[in-house]
Amino acid sequence: MTDDEGASPRELVVEACRRDQPHLIEQVLSDMDSKSNEEVAEFFNGVTDALGNHALHICSLYGSCCNPDDVMDALFDIQFFECDPLTRMDKDTPLHLAVRYANDKDKELGTEMVKMMCEAGCDPRVRNKHGQKPAELVFDNTEIKSALAQAEYILAEGMREDAVEDEGEGSASDSD
Repeated sequence: MTDDEGASPRELVVEACRRDQPHLIEQVLSDMDSKSNEEVAEFFNGVTDALGNHALHICSLYGSCCNPDDVMDALFDIQFFECDPLTRMDKDTPLHLAVRYANDKDKELGTEMVKMMCEAGCDPRVRNKHGQKPAELVFDNTEIKSALAQAEYILAEGMREDAVEDEGEGSASDSD
């Protein structure tokens, strides 16, 4: 690639996530029109920054969420998009980082981010390498604790119903 070609699709996605620029996600998606949904998801699921943070981690770190047309929402609209990737170092999910964002930067935006992620299917039961679930990182925010508890309850109930219906097929940790 020469310098006059511009940013790569990976660089566009990382920048979109950092600066909440959904038009960059749309640009990358439009260039992938000929790809299957699986190929598109494979690309977006593989995008990481230099520190190994996936696209949703970057959104959580920078608060790229909760505007009428935001990057996080655009990512969740991608079929087969993985919403629970783990960071390289601490094995945090994007939910872990969103809770930290609420604790350290912006309580209101962080709370909205956590709620949106739970509604989109992020799993609050995943523990990081320190054995902590996102709820265990919450500091003085009952709204986040409530959203995480509700999401965990819904996922647990759904798994019990699936287990009864499937009669033992697959694993409880299998995800679609």
